Amino acid sequence: MSRPILILAAPTGAGKTSLVTQLDPERFEILSFDSRQIYREMPIGTAAPDATQQSGIRHHLVEILSPAETVDAGLYNRLAESALAEVLERGKIPVFTAGTGFYLRAFLFGMFPVPEIDAEVRERVLSLSYDEKKELLRTMDPDSLLRIFPGDEYRLGRALEVNLMGQRWSALKIDPDTSAIERFGLKIESGIFLDLDRAELYDRINRRAARMIEEGMAEEAWKIRERYGESCPGLKSLGYNFALENKKGNSNVETFLEDLSQSHRNYAKRQVTWFRKETYLKPMGRTEALETIKHRM
Repeated sequence: MSRPILILAAPTGAGKTSLVTQLDPERFEILSFDSRQIYREMPIGTAAPDATQQSGIRHHLVEILSPAETVDAGLYNRLAESALAEVLERGKIPVFTAGTGFYLRAFLFGMFPVPEIDAEVRERVLSLSYDEKKELLRTMDPDSLLRIFPGDEYRLGRALEVNLMGQRWSALKIDPDTSAIERFGLKIESGIFLDLDRAELYDRINRRAARMIEEGMAEEAWKIRERYGESCPGLKSLGYNFALENKKGNSNVETFLEDLSQSHRNYAKRQVTWFRKETYLKPMGRTEALETIKHRM
């Protein structure tokens, strides 16, 4: 017997958290696939669900890692597997919310069997600029660039790490034994992509960026820097470089807002491109998406 799941994917700023918190907590629990909301101590800049939202309906994979910890698809898979088992054991319907589409796809359909990366290789890759990574990867494995979205520095770095460990990243094939759909007997009852009008999405992003600044994102970033160091993985999250520059006095509030808003709009554009290519997702507006989730089961 298959176990039903629901999926709600959305670009940053589209409001998926406010939508899923309207669901019945007696029926549903949320599994978040967001590579930045998984960090503790960073709720402002990652727009993590607040205490009220998390108490209204149970969220998993939110604010559970230290900013000093590195997260990748393998770690996310292990954490998600444990969380999913808990939800199913309680007889609840899992609602997968996704901003990081790659992690969701890897969990549901299976992972590439990437080799263990040596610390020296990882440090070397981290020391390179985006352009340096791209050029080195182009010389080692040009086919891999066809599978990486422009600007996706994380995926670029991972592909380069694999090649530096002696395997061609572009030649890796998904291991079906790592698919959660197969291992847990899952069935995607509804897969939804929250597809907002571009002007509406960008307006939401701009207003949220302003709220982040008003609520103290720069101060939040500085505290993380003092506690874990400026090079910690958590501060690689979107927009924190601009927050630190503002706190250092290298930018004013207007520049901070402009840079933060632009970086989030650029990221949202890449997310929209990704989700529109996922065949298991159907584009919907906010009202249709909520009603579909509420009444599908």
